[in-house]
Amino acid sequence: MLLFTLSMAVLGFGQEQGESKKINCSANVLRYDASVNPDIQILTGNVVFTHEGAICYADTAFYNEKTNVIEAFGEELIIHINDTVHLYGKYLMYDGKTKIVFIERDVILSDEYSVLYTDRLTYLRNEAYAYYDTHGTIVDDSNTLDSEQGWYYTETKDVYFKENVVLVSPDYTVETDTLRYNTQSKIAYFLCPTYIFSDDNSIYCEDGWYDTEQDIYQFEKNVRINTPDQCMQGEYIWYDKIHDIGIAKKNISVYDSVENVLILGEYAEYYGQEGFTFITDSAIAVLIDGKDSLFMHSDTIWANFDSAQNVSEVLAYHQVRFYRYDLQGSCDSLVYWAKDSIINMFRSPVIWFEKNQCLADTVRLFIRNREIHEMHLIRNSFICEDVFKENKFNQIQGRNMFVYFLNNAIDYVFVDADAECLYYVLDEQKALLGINQSVSKQMRIDFADNEVSLITLYKTVKGDMSPEKDKSNVFLRDFIWLNQYRPKSKEDIFMPAFYKPELKIELTEEEEE
Repeated sequence: MLLFTLSMAVLGFGQEQGESKKINCSANVLRYDASVNPDIQILTGNVVFTHEGAICYADTAFYNEKTNVIEAFGEELIIHINDTVHLYGKYLMYDGKTKIVFIERDVILSDEYSVLYTDRLTYLRNEAYAYYDTHGTIVDDSNTLDSEQGWYYTETKDVYFKENVVLVSPDYTVETDTLRYNTQSKIAYFLCPTYIFSDDNSIYCEDGWYDTEQDIYQFEKNVRINTPDQCMQGEYIWYDKIHDIGIAKKNISVYDSVENVLILGEYAEYYGQEGFTFITDSAIAVLIDGKDSLFMHSDTIWANFDSAQNVSEVLAYHQVRFYRYDLQGSCDSLVYWAKDSIINMFRSPVIWFEKNQCLADTVRLFIRNREIHEMHLIRNSFICEDVFKENKFNQIQGRNMFVYFLNNAIDYVFVDADAECLYYVLDEQKALLGINQSVSKQMRIDFADNEVSLITLYKTVKGDMSPEKDKSNVFLRDFIWLNQYRPKSKEDIFMPAFYKPELKIELTEEEEE
């Protein structure tokens, strides 16, 4: 051993040659055959070589002093790049000039955060990164990543994966073609079309990131999230799974296949633990029912839900307007109670259907099978019907009205307190016979085929029927016709003009209802 050490010193393995330092070597046996290759040193048995901070252990090595390149072999070949980065394999070639390591056969690269397994690897010490192109797997304490190619930057802990990339975490499996992953922060960055699968949902996006440690996700560009009951789309979705908080932006759509409801908007927030979510900026709710779908727009649509994630209450405010071919309406704010299927419309509500217009301080709709079963008009109620080209109107006025429907048409109306009625009486040929005007404490108006068939007056009755020419006034005191505000198509729910009269009661009184 003493002879070997002296020989190495004489050969100058520890001196510089040009700009690169010589590789320092030691072994049990050194052989040198000038007739075969005068530049090659053959080292066997407990081979150790070092170069500028790196150290390698091998069984056998061939060292070319002239080129400063060494080849090493061993069943447990180990090279320590630095204190934290280590390479393992069965064959390596190291260039002392370029400081490039090529290693193959059962290759392992490990640092303090993860372990990389592959069959062939190139490590560039100057740039501090490794490269493989024969399939590789990186494993840390919570995730496994596979790809055909990879670039591992050992100083920044960033790994770039390319081709058939698969990330498996406890909650998700990610499949993509290009992905960046930081082994220290455990954040995966999506750089191209990416598919993410779990037991509960599937996700598609083309950009974004996933913090596997904190369970936080940010998906961007053509995002689609599918669950068994819902499909959500948008350009930006951020979600904190631990705190159950989410934010979505731009071209948002949420479709619920159970309720058959589509929600659209440009900005949304979700708070699962608090039990609410809202969507705003061009918010639209579509109750899908074939050709009979209802389209509703407001500044904001808000939903409260229970612990089982079932919607308990939906609120729409401000400037609410909705359209269905047979029903239209507007108001400043609206509340839907899911358990009872009741819609409350507040602040200047208006309902239109066929040739009818309904107004009150508060309108309450009772829904069955997505059809109106009852409608309550609370305080200052007024119903009018266009009889002739928006010039002649049947009118009913009272404090409160209760409208009952049968087969999606009015069955009868009951007016409770301060009832007034002005009605154009027609014969069977639709010729005008006269105008009936009545006042009573209460009133019931029965309908047949959308025509008044019977008017019944209760208590303190007063009324008459007279020709139209004898009537000096053919409008009840609170009559107003608002057809200019009526949406005539689903596009009209965005009309700028909006009906906003002065309230006739205090807000506190309205809310008590």
